[in-house]
Amino acid sequence: MAGVVGCVVLGAATGGPTLAESGRREAIYVGSFGDKRGADTLRQDLVEVLKHTPGLAVVDSADKADAVVEGAGEVWVKGYYTLNPRQRMVSSEVRRVYAGYLSIELKDKHNATLWSYQATPKPEGGEDVPRWMATQAVKKLLVALDNMPPAPPERGAH
Repeated sequence: MAGVVGCVVLGAATGGPTLAESGRREAIYVGSFGDKRGADTLRQDLVEVLKHTPGLAVVDSADKADAVVEGAGEVWVKGYYTLNPRQRMVSSEVRRVYAGYLSIELKDKHNATLWSYQATPKPEGGEDVPRWMATQAVKKLLVALDNMPPAPPERGAH
């Protein structure tokens, strides 16, 4: 197992087909993202993006999963933007600018961290910040999974 973790940390490419091309299907369970503001939305968006990703299957328990994604995240209003310099109150003409973060870890069945990533929103921080961060995290997760060698068979399994 130490060899697998070492390859992932160093990002060694296997040179083989991608997860989607290989026909391999990884079962992923998405755990809790904590209880901060926006964490539930970040988790839901990550699950939705994962469900629509070829080569991945979202499962409903960690026992059924090949790997578990856990993390923390938060989204908050950073400020307001308007084109009207006289606008002093928040109204329909004012657009909210969001900030936040999404930090996730991919863990194996033995709770060892295989990979981690932190996403932050684009500077303009529009309404779609949770979905945008979830999409960025899944893109990076797919690259990491493509670079990981297949898991060795469990001991005692034939």
